[in-house]
Amino acid sequence: MWSRLREVFARELVVLVDPTNPQHARRRKQLTVAVGTVFTLGMAAAMGVAPRNAYIDPQAPRVLQPLRMPDLRAQLDQLTETDSSIYVRQDRMQRGDTIATVLRRLGVDDPDAQSFILKNPTARGLFNLNPGQALQAEIDDSNLLVSLQANLGGDAAASRELVIERVAPKTEGGDYTYKARIQTVDNDVHYEMASGAIDAAGFFKSMDAANVPDEIVEQMISIFSGVIDFHHDIARGDRFRIIYEAGFRDGSFVRNGRVVAVELINRNALHQALWYAPEDGEPGAYYTFDGRSMKRPFLRSPVEFSRVSSGFGGRDHPLHHRWAQHKGVDFAAPQGTKVFASGDGTVEFVGQQNGYGNIIVLQHAGGYSTYYAHLSGFSGVRQGQHVNQGQVIGFVGSTGWATGPHLHYEFRFNDVPQNPLTITLMEAPTLTGKSRAQFLTYTSAMLSRINMLRTYNVLTASN
Repeated sequence: MWSRLREVFARELVVLVDPTNPQHARRRKQLTVAVGTVFTLGMAAAMGVAPRNAYIDPQAPRVLQPLRMPDLRAQLDQLTETDSSIYVRQDRMQRGDTIATVLRRLGVDDPDAQSFILKNPTARGLFNLNPGQALQAEIDDSNLLVSLQANLGGDAAASRELVIERVAPKTEGGDYTYKARIQTVDNDVHYEMASGAIDAAGFFKSMDAANVPDEIVEQMISIFSGVIDFHHDIARGDRFRIIYEAGFRDGSFVRNGRVVAVELINRNALHQALWYAPEDGEPGAYYTFDGRSMKRPFLRSPVEFSRVSSGFGGRDHPLHHRWAQHKGVDFAAPQGTKVFASGDGTVEFVGQQNGYGNIIVLQHAGGYSTYYAHLSGFSGVRQGQHVNQGQVIGFVGSTGWATGPHLHYEFRFNDVPQNPLTITLMEAPTLTGKSRAQFLTYTSAMLSRINMLRTYNVLTASN
């Protein structure tokens, strides 16, 4: 008899702890009612036999009186009927994912939700997610979607989120519907700090060793692109100190933001930059620590990750094998490498020209023009279009008279070719007066952090 009781008890216990068991809700309701009844009867009995006060004779006769208790069955029924479990699951987009495969990995089995995402313009923002971006889904006991959240980008201070939610039917017996919206969520901004020295492994390996994120390294290159060629000017023993934004939410890292202060000692020359947005509403920019704008009219190199394969001036032509004047500089780089506009300007020509192959010609203020030749393709630019410094305009190729993939870059003044690697360009103006006072007040905190990095050999630190 005892063994059979143990079997029954074990079987009922399994039903109670397993929310997926068909009898789970019913057993839970029965147990709740039973426990409530026992407590009710116990309270009634205790109140019925308790003496009126501590001084009554314990031997005095007792009178039992029944007490009318409220009926709790309706409340218990409502409690058990509305109780349903919600499960939260997270995953990341993978290369080659479809909405169906993402929902399947999140445990969602909901054709209506999938159909809504495919058809709704806002919900289709899921198709724009890059591999590695996180998603979070809430699902019910039936694996139907309750809500879905996906981060669409933003900056360290705030994120844009796509939210898809299930909406209850307006009438009893109706079908669930879905709605989608994009919301902005504030992040907690921390200032991350890193410092280190360039060793024999080179600039990029040294930055990896100091745990500086790739996107921060790219910003650093862009900030100093007007004065330093990071592929040729960086030397062993150079030192760097850098402070950048990092966004967190609920203690979890979201994304890195802008470089706010950076110092680079390159071949014993000191280069410094601070991000500053004036109070008068002017767009922010990078300035030296003494208030001079870092922006130069032209970049030193219009190609990322390249090397100079042929300099400016006379040379033996690689195809025609005769001495000729080389009007520009050749930057060797892999096929498809991004080509940037070296300065603000207007597209004067985009198309093909004899030995230049695919070429873009930009016209700049003050009589300057730049040529970008042998391109494999264009980045959607058209004649007459204004482009900004650093904007991607094309991609490295080997069209025209070229023996391999490279960018032929010409820098001209009044249509006379100049050597872009040696020409002296105009200096940016320095902040003065009230603007300079505001700048120094704004940047004092960042300067103190840089000073701390000079004092301590910090590889990585966070406030």
